[in-house]
Amino acid sequence: MRDMVKMGLILLLITAISGLILGVTNSMTEGIILERALESDRASLEVLLEDADGFEPVESAEIDSVDIVTDVFVGTQGETVVGYAVKVAPNGYGGEVEMMVGINTNDEITGVVILSQSETPGLGTKITEPDYTDRFIGLSAEGDVSVDAIAGATVSSTAAVNGVNTAIALYQDTLKN
Repeated sequence: MRDMVKMGLILLLITAISGLILGVTNSMTEGIILERALESDRASLEVLLEDADGFEPVESAEIDSVDIVTDVFVGTQGETVVGYAVKVAPNGYGGEVEMMVGINTNDEITGVVILSQSETPGLGTKITEPDYTDRFIGLSAEGDVSVDAIAGATVSSTAAVNGVNTAIALYQDTLKN
């Protein structure tokens, strides 16, 4: 009985120390991880809103209420708003397709960048290629858009279109005003 209590205390001590080390490590690296994620987002923002010289995250309850929207950024040139970039994560064939959609103040889509995806190699991954993403550039953001699906990857293509249409709806309903 005495050995079982001793082993239990030793196990408790080991797990407590391990938990403390993991907690300290997490708090030390959290800033670096967040900074790297923002750098990645910034590169995409600069591609989507070329005229902008500054980007700020947009926070609101209306944005948080849209299921697949994860982040929204406003792009400015000086004090003037030049557009918005909406990060969305619609469900594709292989899981979430994380993408960013740029919309300028002329109600035009400035681009689509696929940030991450786990679609079928050779089929669904074609949504990441410029041949597909460039189809959205210049389309009107005044209503739903539609582009031809990729043969053999209709679920992935539909996910991308749904992501773009969700970004447009958010822009029209919340951001534009």
